[in-house]
Amino acid sequence: MNARQFLFALFLGFLAVTFVAACGGGGGEAPESEAMDHEGADMDAEAADAGGMEMLGGGHLTPVHEGTGGSPHVSVHWSVDGGNITIDYGRPYLKGRVIGESVEPMADSVWRLGADEATTLTTDRELMLGAATIPAGEYTLWTMQAGDEVHLIVNSETGQWGTAYNSEHDVVHVPMTVGEVDPPAEQLVISIEDGNLGFGWGTLTASVPLMVH
Repeated sequence: MNARQFLFALFLGFLAVTFVAACGGGGGEAPESEAMDHEGADMDAEAADAGGMEMLGGGHLTPVHEGTGGSPHVSVHWSVDGGNITIDYGRPYLKGRVIGESVEPMADSVWRLGADEATTLTTDRELMLGAATIPAGEYTLWTMQAGDEVHLIVNSETGQWGTAYNSEHDVVHVPMTVGEVDPPAEQLVISIEDGNLGFGWGTLTASVPLMVH
């Protein structure tokens, strides 16, 4: 090889090294800064998904419709000890009314525990409400106030309007623990939190222990 050929070969080698370096070394892996950008984008997407989930009463809220009387209807889902529980109900507003005088629940009467259609509970696992066993399935929920006591009524009839209560389909009546809240809850909230199923409405709160079997 003469001097000219040697210099030409050396020049070709320099071009090859420069091309490989420009392509990231030929290893098929993205540069570290690009990989970090992708990882950050994935984390941001996950955070956005988590942050966008609306919660109500300890569960995941899905709006259903506005309600005929201005009481928004919602479907709320809870995951409890491997079980899935969903409650669909209308959420009335107090609007200056007083419970027991101008708005339900009234004394010695059954309340739909919501507005419009009957409130519905669906569970894919057997539940314990207080001392009562509730098999997996779909039910409607009602309350009855008698004196200082409030009972939760679980009824097997579903799909009815909230004034069409039929006691012949009652599965169980469960005494609830009653309390008061201040300031009053302007809008009804049904919750499953801290091992209890309960609701807050005006100054009234009532709950019953809940377990998933």
